[in-house]
Parts: sequence; structure tokens; C-alpha cells
Amino acid sequence: MQLEEFLASRPRVPLGTLPTPLDACPRLSEAIGGAPIAIKRDDLSGFALGGNKVRMLEFALGEAVAVGADCLLTGADVQSNQCRAVAAGAARLGMECHLVVSRGPHPEMQGNLLLQHVFGAHVRVVEPPAIGDKTLVDVQGVLDEVEAALRATGKRPFRITGQRIEHALKGMVGYMTGAVELAAQLRALPAAPSAMVICAGSGTTMAGLVCGLKALGGGVLRQRVIGVTISNPAAAVRERILALSHMAAETYGLDCVLEPDEVDVRDGFVGPGYGLPSEEGLAALALVARTEGILLDPIYTSKTAAALFHLIRSGELPPDRPVVMVHTGGIPGVFAYHQEVAAALPPVA
Repeated sequence: MQLEEFLASRPRVPLGTLPTPLDACPRLSEAIGGAPIAIKRDDLSGFALGGNKVRMLEFALGEAVAVGADCLLTGADVQSNQCRAVAAGAARLGMECHLVVSRGPHPEMQGNLLLQHVFGAHVRVVEPPAIGDKTLVDVQGVLDEVEAALRATGKRPFRITGQRIEHALKGMVGYMTGAVELAAQLRALPAAPSAMVICAGSGTTMAGLVCGLKALGGGVLRQRVIGVTISNPAAAVRERILALSHMAAETYGLDCVLEPDEVDVRDGFVGPGYGLPSEEGLAALALVARTEGILLDPIYTSKTAAALFHLIRSGELPPDRPVVMVHTGGIPGVFAYHQEVAAALPPVA
């Protein structure tokens, strides 16, 4: 099945302001030196302060409506962009929203947590266990309990999560729309990019982009995609993306099976840990803001930008071809982490 035909066949609730622009960044490019930089502005996807989750949510809400759900259920960390977007989506559809979030380094009523309440969600904050890798597993266990309790009262909850791979498969469909947009926008550039750089958390968004490009065919995947992991080890993210490509091919009939050498995920930019800003990331945040007037978030896109700058400065990305960074949003994080951001700002010249 052709990718555009497949996407058109899926139930969908329009939310985003799409397509998002691909902006040239000449002052940032000059400051870094080397390859011209362009940013795919999914921070401008519009709905509920935008971000990559909007694309995924359009299809998730479409399915929720199709199956007759009357409430939405999801969970992650306390400053989750996904939880903010799902809460807003529930408000748009007039559904209840139930969130389970783990208390992270910034559990104050600020950033995404504040917005979850503004959008009218029922928010349950749980204490994470000592081992960080188990935090999301713990949240999912509590979600199981909440879902069972809702069903016992006659509710019809629809669960949205990218942590379980069967749910991630559905989520990656949304970011295939980003692949379609980028494929068209890349053709308008003066030269083919040497790479596209994107944040890789669970790997769902990157899987949607790379599988979408592969399904489009026509050599589009020759545009190299580099994922920057901000939580899990690169090898684990790579395996998850490969598994999702096989599942998408089997489930949806798309020609999107990836070979191992088509999935490039990099370690080394997590900093002190998931959910914690890095020195290099905060420096990148300030530089992008002061050269282009574009905000990055302190947890995801700032670390992605730091990785991009390293790849350019190291010479891995050639200076004579442009490079594209995908901005996946997350702007409320600037306010949740305001102390760290403020402390890292360089003096104004």
C-alpha cells in the first residue's frame, strides 16, 4: 500500500496546523560554522503548544472516537509533553482524561504539569521507584489499575502510551505525516541534506520518520537520519525501531522494513540523566535562542541540538551540504526548568 493512501485511510481527528515549516537558520549556521542548518518546526504544530505528539494524537484520537471511547488514559513523567497533549485532546473532544505521572525533579505546578490541570485532566502523581529504568513500568502498572477501575464503573477508556510496543506501533503512524512533509520540503532545498537529526526517546517518533521515508521510496531514505538518544541506550532504541519497522510492514502492508544500517542512533548526549538538563544542551538552547529567536526545550531538543553541533564541528557532517534538525517541541519544559535555564545563560554581550 502507498503511504499517502494508508494515512488517508486511517481514522483521524484534525488538530495540528500542518504542514509545519522548514526554516533556514543562517545566523545559527554562521555561529557554528560548517554545514547550513535548517530546522523542521514541529514546535509550531499548533495544538496545545505544539510538538511531535500532536501528529500522533490526531490518529490516536481518531481511533478513540472510532471505538466509542468516552475517556482518555495515559501516563509518563510529571513534565510529560504527551500527557499535556492528551489532556488537551480530551478537552477538545469533551472526554474525561486520566493521567498517571511519576514525580520527577520538577513536580511543581509549572510547565506541562500546570497545563495538564489547566486542560481539566484528573492527575495522579506517583512516587518513582529508586531505579530510573523502572519508573515508566511503575506508571504503566498504576495505569492498569486506573483503567480497570474506570471499566468497572462502565466507562470506556482509551489508553495512549508509547512505552508498550503494540501502542508505539500506533503512535509511529502519526509521525509518518512528518516524513511526507519533509520529503516534499527537502526537494526545495538548494542541495540534498547530508543528514536529518532527531531526538530519540522511546524511538517511536524516529521510527515514524524513518519508516515513513522508507515507505515513500524513490531514494528518499538516502537522506540519512541520525537519532540522538536522551534516555535509553542507543542499542536498545535501535532494536526497538527495527522491531517497529517489521511490525508496521506486517500490520499495515507498508514497504518500510528497515535494515540495521538504516537505523543510526547515537549515545553520548544524555548528560547527567533522563529528565535532567545537560551543560551542552543548555548552551545549545541559549545559542539557538540568541541567533534565531527559536526556543528549544531543556530535556529533548536542546540535547539534540548539542549533538548536531558536535557532528558539524567534528567534520562528520560536510560543510558543503545542509543539515536538518527536527524540532519536536516541548517548550513548556523551559518554564518547568527555569532555574537551570537561567543559571546557564551566558552574559549578554
